[in-house]
Amino acid sequence: MSKQFRAMVWVMMPAVVLVSCSACVSSRPRQRPIEGGAVSAGPGTLASVRSRLEGTWNLVSADVLSAAGVKTPIKASAVLTYDAYGNLSLKGDYADPAATAEQRAALNFTGRAVIDTQRQVLRLLDVQQSEGDFATLPAEMAAGRERAFAFEGDLLTLTVKDSKGRVTAVNTWRRQAK
Repeated sequence: MSKQFRAMVWVMMPAVVLVSCSACVSSRPRQRPIEGGAVSAGPGTLASVRSRLEGTWNLVSADVLSAAGVKTPIKASAVLTYDAYGNLSLKGDYADPAATAEQRAALNFTGRAVIDTQRQVLRLLDVQQSEGDFATLPAEMAAGRERAFAFEGDLLTLTVKDSKGRVTAVNTWRRQAK
């Protein structure tokens, strides 16, 4: 009888485990998102930063800094548009008619901004442009660089730093009136 009992245990045990596991698994997706509590509300949160970025911004000034810290203003006009989800579009042009296609590409692209609220930086991802190639741009204009963001009234300042933390470019934008 003990051989029959052991044989029955070996046959029944996998069936019991299978039934138990399948009872725990739910195949339906959640009907509503899980609330994150205070993390999703208030100043400094992702929602508030996205809300502040959302809209259309006009370029006020653009400066590139050399390795020695010498600031060179760039004469250009541009309009930057963010939507509620961090998608962005930049359309602009240099005042200098001798600007290269790559330089013009730096002022004409679409992508999305991934925001780090704790470090107050954003990184551009999924960057697409119609002309030029970002890979040929000088390092201070690289799209993949993090940009520190700061708001002051209707101004947005984006500060680009290299991998050593040295500031390579500073762009100031003014929010367009709605």
